[in-house]
Amino acid sequence: MNEEMNLKEIFNKYERPAESRQLACALTFCGGFVDAYTYIQRGHTLSAGQTGNIIFFSSALADHNIAGMINRSSTFIAFSLGLLVVGLFHKYVKGYYWRVFCLFPILAICLIVGFLPRSVPNYYIVPAIAFGLAIQNASFSKIEGMGYNNAFTTGNLKKSVVAWSAFFFGEDKSQHTAAVNYMLLVISFGVGAIVSAILQKFFVADCKIKLNTSFKY
Repeated sequence: MNEEMNLKEIFNKYERPAESRQLACALTFCGGFVDAYTYIQRGHTLSAGQTGNIIFFSSALADHNIAGMINRSSTFIAFSLGLLVVGLFHKYVKGYYWRVFCLFPILAICLIVGFLPRSVPNYYIVPAIAFGLAIQNASFSKIEGMGYNNAFTTGNLKKSVVAWSAFFFGEDKSQHTAAVNYMLLVISFGVGAIVSAILQKFFVADCKIKLNTSFKY
């Protein structure tokens, strides 16, 4: 009986590569990386965390900050549209690997944004990234059969703590896999954000040095 269960787990892993732990952690790392970029470089706006954007929108409204209101509201709308696109895409594209095509928008958007100057308004950049992240988030929503988020991590943190509590205090050994998976997702998101912040600081400092050197000559 145990051998049959182990075989089923192995087959499920190969049949559902979109739900693998490695892919989920990689996508969540990217989610943290991109969110840190938009927050630090693009007007303190979160490309994926719409709860935060609603708070930032409220603050901008209270301060009569029109640009901030436009940036946050357009990001919220773009994220919602991205979720709708996934539903339409899944309806009309019947291939087994339809999720792979859903990664193309965020890859293309990030590639283009990487070559755009800082002078491009934030309300063009952040909504585009939010649109791509929403497509990624809705397309890859399970890790080994369990629901998760790869664009933000509050839900993952909650599920990790609840699973660990059930494992240690409720003696529910079946929660161990869930606890580990969600814990790894939280770590992946945090590491992605940290790496993004460090790289941004490094490249900004490097650009300043090059500009100062060029002006001297």
